[in-house]
Amino acid sequence: MVKKKCFFGIKTDRQVDGDKMNAKLSQEVLAQGGENAAINACMQCGTCSGGCPNAERMDLLPRSLVLMVQRGEWEKVLKSQTLWLCSSCHTCTSRCPRGVRPTDVIEAVKAIAIREGIKNDSVRFNQIFVELIEKRGILFEPELMLKYGGLKALVDQAELGIKLTLKGKLSPFPPKVKEPKKFSEALTKAVKK
Repeated sequence: MVKKKCFFGIKTDRQVDGDKMNAKLSQEVLAQGGENAAINACMQCGTCSGGCPNAERMDLLPRSLVLMVQRGEWEKVLKSQTLWLCSSCHTCTSRCPRGVRPTDVIEAVKAIAIREGIKNDSVRFNQIFVELIEKRGILFEPELMLKYGGLKALVDQAELGIKLTLKGKLSPFPPKVKEPKKFSEALTKAVKK
């Protein structure tokens, strides 16, 4: 089988620095994140990391995370807080000269990590968030605070909650979905996918 080359003449089965890519992990990420993730096209230029608004908080920049996925360094990727600090703003994706979608890669890796049973506060928060959306169809923030942080967190955030309520940004009562039947059908359809 002849190896394909990208438009810069770099073999698509090798990283720019010559390291052999881990096809198994890359394929798993592509299967989860879709072909648009284009992880194997990354040439490590750093444009994604240079534009990331959360870069200063991350232990691995998006460029490094993509490289570690390419190399198959799964344990380092799983220990990284980058997965949970990405705000999915898509700045990295919009600036990539090779069409790599780092946001999709990060989301795919998160989904794989959760499926494999990773446990941390971010996963717990996301699970509670999803449960509440499934239950009510719309988020009621005080309920989220209570389930995630307990009564102490709810009390600690009460002052902010009151300010938001007075400005009309937060309802003191749980909102309702306008068409619960349609929401339920859409949710069932999404779960099947």
